[in-house]
Amino acid sequence: MITLYYHRGACSTSNHFALEDAGIAYEAIEVHLDREDDPIAQKVRKLNPMAMTPVLVLEDGEVLTQNAATLSYIADLVPEKALLPKPGTLARAQADSWMAFVASDLHPVIIEYIYKGFGETDAERARLVAFYEDRVARRLAVLEDRLTDRAYILGSDYSVIDGYALIVLNWSLPAGLSLDAYPCIRSYMDRIEARPTIQRVREAEGSITW
Repeated sequence: MITLYYHRGACSTSNHFALEDAGIAYEAIEVHLDREDDPIAQKVRKLNPMAMTPVLVLEDGEVLTQNAATLSYIADLVPEKALLPKPGTLARAQADSWMAFVASDLHPVIIEYIYKGFGETDAERARLVAFYEDRVARRLAVLEDRLTDRAYILGSDYSVIDGYALIVLNWSLPAGLSLDAYPCIRSYMDRIEARPTIQRVREAEGSITW
């Protein structure tokens, strides 16, 4: 059985979504890596020296980290579920591109947005706000355009990329980032949240207090 170590509301929850969608046997264990004396946190820090989630422990004890790897691995365990296109195809290369977009463009920039007002002077804060608002707007515009005529990032069918994107987009709330200018993204988020597998994970993990 696969074991997932995750933190509620963090990007690792996307792996919880993926495992639930895959329909395979797994155990999901919440970890609080800021608790130095917590035995679960200590174990995860040994499994992943970066002290970050997700940490996926396979049946043979092998450890996988980083969403781009763990989500792809889970999807490829159940090719009949089509959670990603078949490896070695152009469609998979395009999917990998969008996975990278979420992981390398959207994910860090929304995190950065939280720090937009940290300048020491009014002028510095204004400069930082303008800088980060431009960075995040460019990426959200790309996603909004992608979703204009698509239900999901890859088209009409849900993929593990969408679960990852949902988590990242949810960080707009603690970041104080309005998504009102992106109606396709807002509808997309609602569509994903309505999926039974997503709802089961939300119930299992419990509510999030930002």
